[in-house]
Amino acid sequence: MITNRVDQAFSVFLIVFGCFIVWTGMSYGFMRDTTPGPGYFPILVVCLVVSLSVVNLTRSLIGSEVLKDSMNRSEISKIAIITISLVAVVFATPYTGLVIAVSLLMLIVGFTINPSLDRKFLLRLLPTCLIFPVFLKVAFGKFLGVPIPVGFLGF
Repeated sequence: MITNRVDQAFSVFLIVFGCFIVWTGMSYGFMRDTTPGPGYFPILVVCLVVSLSVVNLTRSLIGSEVLKDSMNRSEISKIAIITISLVAVVFATPYTGLVIAVSLLMLIVGFTINPSLDRKFLLRLLPTCLIFPVFLKVAFGKFLGVPIPVGFLGF
């Protein structure tokens, strides 16, 4: 039963935190004339996260989804690390820039889920952590013209 309560609490957290991000994203601007504004991508993604969290919370509350009875400390600590990392990225991005913040987030989440220095794992994780944020910057910054947060190093 404690797992269901943690799941419900996390869903509520994602809903509240998601609403904060949408509110913040609206201040950046959703659209600028016919071009997506800086808040466009965060608002779309967070609306999806909030919607799925509402579905998850509803399913948990009505009993159509029941999780196992408990989680061990390792599972709880993984959830806590990932949650803290997500919150930290939101607040760090204006200072570090999108590329650095997302790269670090991906590294932290990757090593939290799979704490391994296995060569195959590293050969998949490290390039992904470098290529994906650069792809986001190019796709949204160059092609769509969305202003991307740039940090102190110019990334």
